[in-house]
Amino acid sequence: MIFRRVSLLVAGMVVCICVARGQTETGATKLVGDWTGESICVGEIGACHDETVVYHISLDASDPTKLKVAADKIVNGKPESMGDIDLKYDAKNNTLTGDLTSARRGVWEFTVKEYIMWGTLSVLPEKRIVRQIRVTKNGPNQSPIAMTNHATGTFEVKLTPQDDKSGDKSLGRMSIEKQWHGEIEGLSTGQMLTGGDVNTGSAGYVAMEKFTGTVKGRKGTLILQHSATMTKGKGDLMITVVPDSGTDDLKGIRGKLTIRIENGKHFYDLEYGLSQ
Repeated sequence: MIFRRVSLLVAGMVVCICVARGQTETGATKLVGDWTGESICVGEIGACHDETVVYHISLDASDPTKLKVAADKIVNGKPESMGDIDLKYDAKNNTLTGDLTSARRGVWEFTVKEYIMWGTLSVLPEKRIVRQIRVTKNGPNQSPIAMTNHATGTFEVKLTPQDDKSGDKSLGRMSIEKQWHGEIEGLSTGQMLTGGDVNTGSAGYVAMEKFTGTVKGRKGTLILQHSATMTKGKGDLMITVVPDSGTDDLKGIRGKLTIRIENGKHFYDLEYGLSQ
């Protein structure tokens, strides 16, 4: 079943769909500001690295549909410039596109939904995706948080297929129950949506998971956002803490989560920062 194929890829990690904040600005002006998130390598080897990124977006005074993105990556807790990206805004489709201006030919493509922006960098001429990016707009007085902490340990997960009474076997839904051990202690529950072709080994999923417990002794709750794509058995995975989802001692937490499986045992590494 597609449920089992996808669950092997993600090993029980889950995703949540961000609840966007209210929007008062219109047109491209709503995009102006700082955006923080993750840029993840897809199928690249060698010099490509997953990065925490900060995009400083400004409007072109001569053309309200043109935006300039001053891109930074966070290295050892400090921003390091990666140069500028020029993008064209399509208000009807809420998309941003632009050319990669380097020795390598490519194209940037983003979709915007209120205060969330996600997209890809593809190289030409084959238009092969080499990066997946997801960023969230910072609040009015919110600065980028350095991801300087790590919490590691193990977890057990139970995935239960849910019967949606549909005859379409390419789509599915699961409930998630997880027990965390180590520097993260607690329980989490969630929902996963899957889709793909079992015979080709290609699939994708999104999910929502709410954690209740402690992170290195800090008590509270948080939500993980998880998106995965598997192409002929090879998976690309992005897991992030939803901005502003932390409560109590975990209020202000941001970060990314990675997993690995060894001899059937599941290990995690949460790289995170706290605004408190």
